[in-house]
Amino acid sequence: MPDTVHFIEFEPEEPCWYCGRRKLHESEKFYKVFVDDNDIGMVICELCKGGFSTRYFEGSEKSYATHLAFYVKRSLFELKGRFPTMITAEMNLAIENYGDGEFSSSFRSIGLAAEWLTERLFVKKFGDELAKATPRWEDKLGRLLHQSRRNKKIPEETLIFQLFSLKWLRNKVDHPSDYKITGEDVRLGLVSIMYILYQTNLYNLL
Repeated sequence: MPDTVHFIEFEPEEPCWYCGRRKLHESEKFYKVFVDDNDIGMVICELCKGGFSTRYFEGSEKSYATHLAFYVKRSLFELKGRFPTMITAEMNLAIENYGDGEFSSSFRSIGLAAEWLTERLFVKKFGDELAKATPRWEDKLGRLLHQSRRNKKIPEETLIFQLFSLKWLRNKVDHPSDYKITGEDVRLGLVSIMYILYQTNLYNLL
């Protein structure tokens, strides 16, 4: 499989190869598709761009997953201004790398967001002094899980378990490993991290 897929915006004369529609409004974007810098003769509209990426990197049976990327983008937009710029930037980078098939890079961004959430949840629960005395984020996560099992009023335990579900994969992208991160792994990460961001905001946990 070629290494890279590029989309270059241009003014189309032909319809979208995927959905068959032509450009109707000036603001709509259409793209030529390049594989390893070679024009493969396809025109893709902005609505079908994500579906093409998924089809190319994971096969046609996974094309439905482009809707998940749309959900994450939309959810992130709804939370605009609720979290630091760094977290929003990492999530946007995770979505972009996922669309480009760069799954390890995508999960690295998800992992950075997960570590930040762990740190903030820990500080709010136990304070700055204990946070400084507990440098490893895995240790913070373990202590949060133990404490969260006592809280029956909000889904705090569920949030911590979601962070736990990301820990193993997060460590795999930063250390030499035979395990290859897949699109399914990234989709788990995207859904989990957005759920955590939404719930921590809803319950004011940070």
